[in-house]
Amino acid sequence: MKVWNEELDKKLSDLVNDGKSYKEIASLMNMSYKSVSVRGNRLGLKSKYKEVLKEISNEECICKNCETKFIALKKQNQLFCSQQCSGSYNTKGRKHSEETKEKIKQSNSGKKQKEESINKRVEKFNKTIENRKFIYKRKIKRNKEIKKRVCKNCNNDVLYKKVICEECRINYYKYYRPSCEFDFNIFKYKKDFDFLLVEKYGWYSPINKKDNPTGVSRDHLYSVKDGFINKVDPSIIKHPANCRLISQKDNNIKNSKSSITFEELLKRIEEWDKRENINMVVCPSD
Repeated sequence: MKVWNEELDKKLSDLVNDGKSYKEIASLMNMSYKSVSVRGNRLGLKSKYKEVLKEISNEECICKNCETKFIALKKQNQLFCSQQCSGSYNTKGRKHSEETKEKIKQSNSGKKQKEESINKRVEKFNKTIENRKFIYKRKIKRNKEIKKRVCKNCNNDVLYKKVICEECRINYYKYYRPSCEFDFNIFKYKKDFDFLLVEKYGWYSPINKKDNPTGVSRDHLYSVKDGFINKVDPSIIKHPANCRLISQKDNNIKNSKSSITFEELLKRIEEWDKRENINMVVCPSD
């Protein structure tokens, strides 16, 4: 195996400059093609073989149709500079029969019909989008406008979507109790609740529904009744931190007693919100 030196490098560069390919140089120098090509790349030598081959294989031609000069491969025997020139040259003086003319008309009319149908679809689609945008904007406007209703209990004005005013909700238990019901998704907090009870007894359901009176239900640690007496905001009473899972039997025995104090509930809520990254100030309503 030959070791590369200055003399061999000079010989290689001279052969490359002469337009020899690496294959030819390898046979002349009695070396492998890989060794020659790798050494040539390392020395930064660019083989001129391809350029020489192009010069040999390419020739200058004149287009038969437009008589412009262009370069093409000798093997191809190219007569035209483009497809348009080829088409126009080959169709010169050609006369179409009536049948062929009719076919051309039909194909052109078919294309036009397709274009028209596509344009109609696009217009229809754009109109539907505009209509949707208009409806959406109108809905936003409606929601932004403050619509007031009358409180069912005291006949005072209440805000949009509400039926009972805040004052009546705090002062009357029949309105306060429903607004304290838990409305969070308990399955999001599986680590915080004892679901083994649910697996064992199932969820509580009255006899007139699924008939499971011994099942598990959600219980308020700080009771709704105490919340009503102390005029605590329902959002505090229905907070997930005030919830636990117990059997309906134990819930009935407990009745309306609180398992924790209000101060303990506030502490639990503060820890819960801190853990869940909820910026919420919890305080009882006046």
